[in-house]
Amino acid sequence: MAAAPELLRVPLFGSAHAGFGDSRQVAPNRYNRILYGFDPRFPGELRFGHLMDNQTITDVDNTSDGPPPWAAEWRNNADAYPVLLFLNGINVREVQFGSQGTRGTALAQRTTDACFHDNGSGIQRLIIAQGSAGNIVSQLLDDTRDTITGTIQRDKVASVSGAIYGSAIPASGTRFSGISFCPYGSAPTTAANWSSVTRVGWASTDINRIVSVRGVPCVLKPEGIFLYNRGKDQWENMMPGWESEPHPDNGRAAVSRGPDAVISRGRGGLVIFDGYSVRDISPYIDAVPDEDTTQQKISALAVWHDQILAVTSVCQTLRGGAGNKEAHGFGISGDYNAKLLQVGNDVTEGVRFWRTQDNETTFTDASAAAGDASPIVTITLDAQDTAANGDYFTIGYRYPWRAVALSFDATVSQRNTNTATLTAEYWNGSAWASMAIIDLTRGRPATGTVTLGRSGLVVLTGNPTDWTARTYGTAGTDTAAGYYYIRFSVSTALSATVRISDVKFLPWRPSIDTTDHPLDGLDRSGCLPHVLLGTVGEKGAVWHDMGSTRVVDEIGFVTSADVGGNGGVNARFPILTGLRRIIYWHYADVDTWPVIDPLGLAEFGFIRVAEGRPVRLKTIRVDGREFNGLTSMSFYYRYDSNERWSKVLLGARPPFVSKIKGAAGAGASFQWAIGYVMADTADPRIQRRPVVTGVTGEFELVAEREGMLAQRTIASPPRG
Repeated sequence: MAAAPELLRVPLFGSAHAGFGDSRQVAPNRYNRILYGFDPRFPGELRFGHLMDNQTITDVDNTSDGPPPWAAEWRNNADAYPVLLFLNGINVREVQFGSQGTRGTALAQRTTDACFHDNGSGIQRLIIAQGSAGNIVSQLLDDTRDTITGTIQRDKVASVSGAIYGSAIPASGTRFSGISFCPYGSAPTTAANWSSVTRVGWASTDINRIVSVRGVPCVLKPEGIFLYNRGKDQWENMMPGWESEPHPDNGRAAVSRGPDAVISRGRGGLVIFDGYSVRDISPYIDAVPDEDTTQQKISALAVWHDQILAVTSVCQTLRGGAGNKEAHGFGISGDYNAKLLQVGNDVTEGVRFWRTQDNETTFTDASAAAGDASPIVTITLDAQDTAANGDYFTIGYRYPWRAVALSFDATVSQRNTNTATLTAEYWNGSAWASMAIIDLTRGRPATGTVTLGRSGLVVLTGNPTDWTARTYGTAGTDTAAGYYYIRFSVSTALSATVRISDVKFLPWRPSIDTTDHPLDGLDRSGCLPHVLLGTVGEKGAVWHDMGSTRVVDEIGFVTSADVGGNGGVNARFPILTGLRRIIYWHYADVDTWPVIDPLGLAEFGFIRVAEGRPVRLKTIRVDGREFNGLTSMSFYYRYDSNERWSKVLLGARPPFVSKIKGAAGAGASFQWAIGYVMADTADPRIQRRPVVTGVTGEFELVAEREGMLAQRTIASPPRG
């Protein structure tokens, strides 16, 4: 009689507290990524998370060219309830009870920054900067305005210890590399009240932000963190290491906590500066991330409940100045997204870029310019016409891809200025079929959009199962074995001069479950912003991934406010203002009557179940409590990162116990994920916040040869 197989009972979940991003589980109780719906902050528990819903930003006059550079809650005697104010193009917009409006009349130029400031009159005013194209405006929040008559051009502004500081262009300069201030008691709308401009750091780089540290202005630039040294009578770089690796986005996101400031690094991660020293508090210091892990390139920061709230970047866009932030991106290697690939222009592996103006009879090959990483050699799309007139441009890569980053240099005249929208199609093996997209190259986020009006991503949001590689272009020129192409067309003709300078890709990543969680592939590729919540201690920071926003967007600012709407008047929840959407995170500190996300998916890293010996999952058990309203819970697993995920339906009430019958596959490593679908109609009198308290797997040890054969069943290319 054959011996019974040896079984191992292994706890898969002990806690999700104290860290994420660990794809290889080098430390216990780590998870790799949360898509949405779970709250991992509590030791020994994985609680269901709070809903993030959203509404479209109404761009009333189509002047916004990026995410809001500033937002804040405001309440005065004229408002019975608080409002959220944010900058949107040439307007100050407001949100209250879920409705949007415009505060005052439109400005002359696009806004670049703002701050609340009292000029000594005892009345708080909104001071608005407009970069090199406009002047500072002092706005009373009862809808009247005082506009200066002189020329006070400022790009970034901050009210610090009663004075207002602003970044300015020094004499004979071309960048906002200098600082000037207007003292307390003086009106910032009068030119004579401002000090002379003092250059800070390099003359060739802009000031990205001004924050307060211990009541002293702190100036953030691509090459350093600067404080004024009275003994030396100069601005001293407290982070000189950045001078050896400057990045255009260093300090683009920053928030003051009073005694210190939290500051973003352009290439990803965060530092905290207390006026004397700089400490790295990046999320992944002790973890091993992989290609699917939430990136740590940060676009917005806030202090919330004595914690740090950080939002990850999807498509970092220029903010401020007159477009020269983008020039820095080319000059010192700035990227929109940490997961972008520069694939070059090799004829068998690189980017392919074709243009046709006669319905694919003849082609212009722009692949060399698309992949050379040079802003000087450009792709010509001058006066590109519509598909009805036979005009297309087609972009391909050797492997499936999720998004393409189209970049323009600092020359505004080389971008499209005509109202037009972009349409995409993929090849399904026999014909071109429609591909859903979100276009972040639009110069406007609402109707009347101008595609290819700015650098940004074009994200493929569809999940076709029949996208087929093919050859394309001039016969004998495209010698590749087959590329995954997307064919683009525009709704109306582009302007006379449109020149793309660079093309990069976000690779295609599969979803764990395209039915219950179709956004998972988008998130793995880096297309969804995530909210990270961090607590700083003496030994560093503990970060938790609170999930994604569920919409493709770039978040410009985050704050908390009591503005009513779906969450009630006194909810005090975080509000994320983006290029396309306002996102409300209905976070609550209580376990009763929460606004629970109806979907949840959490992915954990690979573990070695039996010290390198191959195993096969036989039984899974999930323990928990308070599962009112749950529709279903699912367990996902795989033995290799290139393998398809297997799905086990667990049911709707814990404890969930499922025997894996006829399971295929085995391996020395094991990865798992857990997801749920939940009804949002449960009676609030009985609704409690569901909690997963334990996950245990029972594994069968298999022979080495059997494990090797099982691994040969891996799918290629991988898919969910």
